Amino acid sequence: MIDLFKNALVVADDQRINIIWPSGSTRSVQIELRELSQPQVVPLDKVNVTWALSPHKPYEPMVIFSYCRLVYIFNARMRVLEGCLRGHGGASFEITSIVVHPHAAHIFCTTSRDFSSRLYDLTREPQLHANNPHWPPLKKPSFAGPSHGLDMSIEEGEGIGRCVLVLVGGRSGGHAGEVFGAAFHYTHPVIATCGMDRAIKIWHIPPFSNRLEQRLLREDKPLFSSSSIHKARVLSVNWRYRLSRDILLSHSAPARMFVLPESSRSETNPESTDSKQFGPDEPGSLSLWKWLSIDRFFPLDWEKAASRQVRLNPFKSVYQESISFKILSNYLFPPQIDQFITPTLYVCRGFLPFVVYSYPHTQSLTIVNIVLLKRRLLPPPLPGKSHSSDLWRHDEQIQGWNLALDDSLGREETVETCAMISGSSPIIIIGGSRGSVCVFSGNFT
Repeated sequence: MIDLFKNALVVADDQRINIIWPSGSTRSVQIELRELSQPQVVPLDKVNVTWALSPHKPYEPMVIFSYCRLVYIFNARMRVLEGCLRGHGGASFEITSIVVHPHAAHIFCTTSRDFSSRLYDLTREPQLHANNPHWPPLKKPSFAGPSHGLDMSIEEGEGIGRCVLVLVGGRSGGHAGEVFGAAFHYTHPVIATCGMDRAIKIWHIPPFSNRLEQRLLREDKPLFSSSSIHKARVLSVNWRYRLSRDILLSHSAPARMFVLPESSRSETNPESTDSKQFGPDEPGSLSLWKWLSIDRFFPLDWEKAASRQVRLNPFKSVYQESISFKILSNYLFPPQIDQFITPTLYVCRGFLPFVVYSYPHTQSLTIVNIVLLKRRLLPPPLPGKSHSSDLWRHDEQIQGWNLALDDSLGREETVETCAMISGSSPIIIIGGSRGSVCVFSGNFT
């Protein structure tokens, strides 16, 4: 199985899923997607795809992809569809990302525009009947449904896979906007999420029961939540476990800035949009920061403790707006003409500390070495006060290596997405706007 799939790539566009072997040793696999009856509500919504592996079939890799608000599980070895799930209850909200646990490859998480995130288990079968608790004073099970973190009144799907945990949004400490990305921790039972509300949240993942009739778990209070790290919507978040177990890397979109006229500051309501004069957008930022409270919830040798708390209950100052973080480094992306032009960023998996990002409708991408990022120094002095040193500086623009597409692909071919794989030499995969897939290899150190 390793020899067959170690060089395989899975790529997706609006019409099909392709499993390809760049070496040409194996014939590619193509999964046709049915044409949408209605156009996408948000043009940025795309087909999300990733690899997974079930312990029940350890020699048959699975391809998980989202399409038309549904989650599909495809057996890449047998080339059959193993399951189909109603992602996020089959609601009218697109799935924005899919991420698989780095060690338990049968656990994956999906994020959606319904303000929530959901964790699925490939070793279980879909829920066929609602198993919801009673809500007093009613004597019958609740029919609230997925929006309240409960089972839907219809079948969850067919084949394999079941939702086991819902990270509820819009409640005590959940996201107040669309969720764009998630990242499992490599060694701790936590997952980080980010979204439209500028917030980054870190959630505890309680242990799942082995019982087949387990009720759907729900969490609405994260261990950490802050909207002060970025000034605009947060597009991605990743754990940098190679640096430390408590360091994360996140990036955001450009922030729209507005100024209030000096003559009307005392007379105009600051909440009124008619009085706002918008200036140039502040470029999006790439932040390397540290979560300061990890030792509070996971002290030294926590996994070996005789008595271990199953459910972690954070307090209000943590799950609503926490200050237990420290920004280590912050850099700005190149300025853009519009706040909707955002970079696609991919963090290299493995031992290489590289980040690769690209902008849509361009013919190049940029490779950044995280080790070379400078630490954030003192902030500028307050108005009317002097600063005794010149250590302070504004956030600098990101510096890296630029990689451009070859002219043989044509001027109409642009970069739509990119990825990077570590190995004896880094491998960069570029997905083009006209269906091409480019593979580069080289040394960028």
